[in-house]
Amino acid sequence: MKQDLHQDKMTARWSAMDDAMASHDYDVAIIYGKGIITQYGYLNYFGGYFPVLRPGFVVYPRGGKPTALYNTRADAYLARQTGTIADVRFAGTGDVLHSEEALLGEVAALVDSYQPARVGVVGLKSLMTGYQQAYLSARIDAAVEDASAMANRIKAYKTDEEQAGIAAAFELAEQSFLTFREHLRAGATPAEIAAEAERVARAGGAIDTLVFVEEGPYFLRKPTLTPLRGDRLVTAYVELIDANGYWVEKAGLFSLGSPSAQALRIGEACVQAMNEVKRMIRPGMRVGELGGLIRRCGDSVQAVTGIWHGHGIGVDHDIPVISDDGDEILEPGMVVSIHPNFADADEQVGASIADVFIVGDEDARGLSKLPYDIVKV
Repeated sequence: MKQDLHQDKMTARWSAMDDAMASHDYDVAIIYGKGIITQYGYLNYFGGYFPVLRPGFVVYPRGGKPTALYNTRADAYLARQTGTIADVRFAGTGDVLHSEEALLGEVAALVDSYQPARVGVVGLKSLMTGYQQAYLSARIDAAVEDASAMANRIKAYKTDEEQAGIAAAFELAEQSFLTFREHLRAGATPAEIAAEAERVARAGGAIDTLVFVEEGPYFLRKPTLTPLRGDRLVTAYVELIDANGYWVEKAGLFSLGSPSAQALRIGEACVQAMNEVKRMIRPGMRVGELGGLIRRCGDSVQAVTGIWHGHGIGVDHDIPVISDDGDEILEPGMVVSIHPNFADADEQVGASIADVFIVGDEDARGLSKLPYDIVKV
């Protein structure tokens, strides 16, 4: 029964790809990806497998059968074992830095065998290197165009099954996040604190993680061996890809001792932003409304923004991007991560919170079971 549901899911994805290719007049689609967060999604969504580091391709003739291509026997073996594509091939040496020509040549030859007039490449301008772009464009005897936007529209809308999978992944992330309450303390290192969160995530089947523990203005720093100081505001962040390929984010704020008044102002503005988002987010809403709401909360304490306010999420990054002036509309089936990130103008203190929202027909529900308030430890 589970296998039947899985096959139904993949059949629906390829059917959506057929419709999109027909509307763009593409005869063949090339789907590119790599084993890195923000680069794995296309491969995993359409092929059920992505390499640890190396690139991979799926070639799909409209209305036909997909072929997956990798540059090691190991990746080809694992793709056959765990992926969803029957025809899996390999070419090349597997060098992680060089020697991709054999793999690219195999891709180009396969595409040409279908005698296409127009080819859409998913990831052409956003993920591929200049060498990869030039090689394929020169050797494929057809018009070659970037088709990333086409694939992004397909990935943006989640079925009930996919929404349930994302919710399960988020539950694991929140379990991982809860370890911060026990282990965050002055004198502990971000590395040892993150290790506890990693332990829970990995034990629950996470296949990749990003864990941040930061007392500075921005959270985007890998955990260090520098002990945390007392009287600080700390952002703690868990991002993970679960065993089914769903990427989710959960973050919150902790106070060690008595943080400065400025740090608390920044933190409370971040809490206010998240509470306002949870109150206001709904289908039919322009993403710029959410971005503006978050921006106003930051402006109330003269905060600067360290990173965008949020984005679609699921199998890797998705659309829409939550920006101050974005015109995209939140639609039923979309899933978005909202993560306001504020810092003071002098970049001495900062705060960030993250939650994931599933957009339904009438409302949008946040997945976190925890309040957004600053937790004193």
